[in-house]
Amino acid sequence: MGGLGAHGLHTSRLNECAATMPQRGNCLLCQEDAELQHSHVLPAFAFRWLRESSGSGFIRTSRAPNLRAQDGEKRYWLCSDCEQDFGELEKAFSERLFQPYLAKSGTEFRYAHWLSRFCVSVSWRVLQFFLEGEHLHTWSPESLECARRAELAWREYLTGSRRRPGEFQQHILPLDRIESTTAPMVPNINRYLMRAIAMDVCRGTKMIFTFAKLGRFVILGIVRDSGRNEFQGTLVHPAQGVICPRKYILPKALMGYFNDKAQTMAQALSSMSDRQLQTVDATFRANIDRYMGSDAFEAMNADVEMFGDNAFSQRDEEI
Repeated sequence: MGGLGAHGLHTSRLNECAATMPQRGNCLLCQEDAELQHSHVLPAFAFRWLRESSGSGFIRTSRAPNLRAQDGEKRYWLCSDCEQDFGELEKAFSERLFQPYLAKSGTEFRYAHWLSRFCVSVSWRVLQFFLEGEHLHTWSPESLECARRAELAWREYLTGSRRRPGEFQQHILPLDRIESTTAPMVPNINRYLMRAIAMDVCRGTKMIFTFAKLGRFVILGIVRDSGRNEFQGTLVHPAQGVICPRKYILPKALMGYFNDKAQTMAQALSSMSDRQLQTVDATFRANIDRYMGSDAFEAMNADVEMFGDNAFSQRDEEI
C-alpha cells in the first residue's frame, strides 16, 4: 500500500458541543421520519474513560489545546430507536472487551456477533461524518462511489437487510505499550497508541478504509480492498471469534501513520499558551496522588522508559 492520504481528524476533532434544540428529519440509518437525537459520532464511553483515567477529569485536544474538552463530535443523525440500538452495542463492547482488555490485555477474549455490529456502527458513523460537507471533495468519482457503496452496505447490515458486511470487512487492532523498537518513533508514541481517540478516512494507492481509534483499540472499515491481503490477524468475523495475543500483519504505511499522528498531537499541544500551561501545572499539583495511579501516568511512564528525558513535556496532556 502506498503512502496514506488522510484527512487528519485526530484528537483535534474532540470538542465540547453546546446543547441545541431538538431537530426533526429522516434518521440516516433507518430512513424514518423522527425526532433526531444529538448522537455521538464516536462512542461516548471512550471520552468518559479518557476523562476518568486522565488523573484530573479533564482532557485537551490538539484542535484547541488551550481549552479543556469534555466530549466528542455530535450530530443529529439518529432516531431514538437507532440511538438505543447503538447504545446497546457500545455497552457490549465496553463491558465485554474494552474494560476487560484494559485490566488484563495479555489474555484471550471471545466475542460474538455483537462485535461485528459494533465495529460496523463505528465505521458507518466515521464514513458518514466524512461524506458530509467537503471533507472528500478531492476524491475521484470512483473513490466516492466506493465510499457510497460501503455506506449503503454497512447501513443495510445494521438495519438487518444484509446478513454480512461482505467485501466491506471490519478489522480490529488491539494496542498496548511498546517496550522497544528498531524503527524511529516520536517520544510520545505510547501516549498516542494507548490513549488517543481519533477518526479518519485513509486512502492509499489501491486501498481505502475508515479509521477509528478508541484508546487501545483501532477499528478499520474496508471501503476498498487492495487485494493484497495486507491485514492479517485483525479480521472481525460476523458470527464469533477470539481476540488474543498473536502476530498482526498490517500495511507498512500504517505504523508511519501512527507516528505522524502522534507527532501532530505533540506539536499541537506544545503550542499551549503560558496561561494554560500554568493551569496544567496547578492541576497537576492538586491531583498528584490521583495522577500517579492513572492510565495517563502509565502511558507517560512507558514513553519515559523508552525515551528518557525526551518524553517529558509540560504541554503534552491535561493531567
